[in-house]
Amino acid sequence: MKNTIIITMGALWLLFTACTKTPNGLETPIPKPDVNIIVQATDTPNVYRFINAQIGRTAKAYWDLGNSVQTTGDTAYGRYPFAGTYKISMTIFNGVTAVVDTVKVSFPKDNVALDSVYICLTGGADSTNGKNWVMDSTRKNTDGSFDFPVKILNTGSNTPKDYSNTGLYNSSWTFWLTGNKMVYDNKGYSLCHSSRLTEINTLWGTFNQTGTVGGDPYGTYAPKTLPQQSWTMSIRNGIHYIQMQGGAFVLFYRGCVEGIEYQISSINKNEMVLTHFETSPAARASAGWYEKYYLVRKGYVR
Repeated sequence: MKNTIIITMGALWLLFTACTKTPNGLETPIPKPDVNIIVQATDTPNVYRFINAQIGRTAKAYWDLGNSVQTTGDTAYGRYPFAGTYKISMTIFNGVTAVVDTVKVSFPKDNVALDSVYICLTGGADSTNGKNWVMDSTRKNTDGSFDFPVKILNTGSNTPKDYSNTGLYNSSWTFWLTGNKMVYDNKGYSLCHSSRLTEINTLWGTFNQTGTVGGDPYGTYAPKTLPQQSWTMSIRNGIHYIQMQGGAFVLFYRGCVEGIEYQISSINKNEMVLTHFETSPAARASAGWYEKYYLVRKGYVR
């Protein structure tokens, strides 16, 4: 009886091992040529799907999608808002060795609707009325006190500026993704630095002084391009910069002879911070003068 039990148990073990597939691991690495990336286009321009060809047979793959995005998983989606060629790499552990496979994808045209900054700024291609931004005039400090939505920081002054009684906070800026349209609605009034009156009238529009605010000219202003202006975007070192054209600017013209440009320092669907780094005269640029403007989506309530 004892021998019979031993024989039966041995037969069961042989049957079990014969029916069980040994997974790839330290003893049975996948042949290196079989470690590769499957590339699939999607219905959205400039969006590709990348798949680990050995899906289910390896640990989760690690991806560098060539667009500053890293992720893990057997499937990854790459979004490429801008034209160019991108190198995608997949790393998996094959036995005791990390194996890397790479592919390249190229896009002849931009699809900026994939870029989150463009979407937050404009509301996206489906926002037919554009997206309207206003000064964050209800901005408050953590203690509940009023915090000005304009901060002028330079070697001569780092005092926040309050223009709440001037009507300047009534201005608005509307951006469209389609056609790069924008409308600067200043309700007729803007502010100009005292040394820039000739410049603003020569380059950007028509400014007529009616008074002063903090020593700077305040008055009626009409951009040179009406009824709408335009905008473009550039990305340098991963930071978005918006250029306003046609004479549009944010609240206070302080001198932008090369172009009216603002760094988008932060943005989400409801709030945006724009920073203007002064470029002229050279003394201001070398001293690092800049201004911050705090805006919110029109109608946004915290």
